[in-house]
Amino acid sequence: MGVRRRRAGEARKPAVKRRRIGRVSVKSFLLMAGIFLLAASATRMDKLIRPAALFLDEIAPLCEEIGEELPLILAVIQTESGFRQDARSPRGAIGLMQVMPDTGRWMAERLDLQGYGDDKLVEREWNLIIGISYMRYLRGQFPESLALALAAYNAGPNRVRAWLDAGAWDGSPAALDDIPYAETRNYVRKALKAYEKYRKQYV
Repeated sequence: MGVRRRRAGEARKPAVKRRRIGRVSVKSFLLMAGIFLLAASATRMDKLIRPAALFLDEIAPLCEEIGEELPLILAVIQTESGFRQDARSPRGAIGLMQVMPDTGRWMAERLDLQGYGDDKLVEREWNLIIGISYMRYLRGQFPESLALALAAYNAGPNRVRAWLDAGAWDGSPAALDDIPYAETRNYVRKALKAYEKYRKQYV
């Protein structure tokens, strides 16, 4: 069967309507896709903010007392433990801020905290006091950039100084790919991302 030809005098069927429907469909699809992406983004933000809100009444006053940024500490906790206060790492880090026992003892002596022992790190208040104070100390040791202090929290300040001295990494956020340890690279990247989100929420 051949293609039907239009007879002389027969009106041409309009094709505009089909094209218009097509355009409306594409616009509707794009609108729905945009709504979905906004909802997904809001869900991700909610998953980040909601756990932090559970501890905010404790963390915020300690940050103010110790002199450290609330968004930074929330970002560290998010990256370290995901706000699980019973978290323990295979290497022995404990609690919300994943404090190592030797770091806890050193900071407790530095802060002259009476009655401190390794068992105190499982208690939320002690863990926060030690962890926030340690982060504050690292900020003072590495004032050049926040990325340096975060790297030191993960890998230790001596190792970070060795990277700087060797020229392996210049300490800038723009050169995170130069951090020799993959774990520390990923840690700093995640922590900085969380920090920016918490700043939008709490500053």
